[in-house]
Amino acid sequence: MPVNYYVTKTEDELKVMLDALQKRTTTGFVSQTSAAGLQQIRSFQGGSRVEVEIKRVLYSLFVLLPGIYANPYTSRIRRTRARFTFS
Repeated sequence: MPVNYYVTKTEDELKVMLDALQKRTTTGFVSQTSAAGLQQIRSFQGGSRVEVEIKRVLYSLFVLLPGIYANPYTSRIRRTRARFTFS
C-alpha cells in the first residue's frame, strides 16, 4: 500500500519538488564550491532513486487532489528513454 510521504506539503510546494526532481533526472545533481583558489565539484549519489521520489510526489498530489491528479500506482511504467535537447 502506498504511503503519503509529504502530508504537510501544499500543491504548490509539491509542484516545485516535482519540477526539481524532473530536472535532476535529465541533468543530474552537481555541487560546485570555490574558495581561496581551490575548486571542488561533487556529484551526489545515494538516497532514493529519482524515479521513486517522483512517484511519491505524484502520489501525494493524488491524495491531496484526487479529482485532478491520477494515482501513479495504478499503472506501471515499463520502459523509459532519456531524451536530451540542446539549445
